[in-house]
Amino acid sequence: MYKRITAEYSPPKIKIREIKEMKVCIAEAMKLIKELEEEKQMLIYGENRRSTVSYKEGEQKVLPDYNYQATRDRIAELDGEVRRIKFIISKANCEVLLDGFGISICEGLILLAQYRKEYDRLARLGAREQVTRRITPNGVLEYTECLYDVKEAATAQKDLNTLIGKLQVAIDRANLINEVEL
Repeated sequence: MYKRITAEYSPPKIKIREIKEMKVCIAEAMKLIKELEEEKQMLIYGENRRSTVSYKEGEQKVLPDYNYQATRDRIAELDGEVRRIKFIISKANCEVLLDGFGISICEGLILLAQYRKEYDRLARLGAREQVTRRITPNGVLEYTECLYDVKEAATAQKDLNTLIGKLQVAIDRANLINEVEL
């Protein structure tokens, strides 16, 4: 005496067999990973909504359209495909060189993170005053002087910002130009 209902939304299934026959740029492969992960999240969301049933005593139990094993299998399939594509991207990131930098995409991503931390450090140093003064609680005038040129730090920050932009563009270009076989 069970009545079965179907879900109101079911995300379109990405056909993994078709993915394996594709040649795409690295950026498209990253977008494909995002789509696979979104499908997985929709499955999990649907599972959370449809994996239980509530009913009152004496009422007919209305079962949602949910299949535990099919959901587990599809999530495992999606996870496997994400791992496979990430490995292909990772391998390409180690092999493809960035124009104008002579380093791999992988090394460029690490360098970009290092540059951004350095940019933040230079921003703090460049924002200071060369010399500051204050009156202590005892009424004594106290000076604090930076042991570096604040203007030089601000200029270095600006130059580094330009370099970060060039590196980011080189990474983006490499991700768009270079293709991988899925």
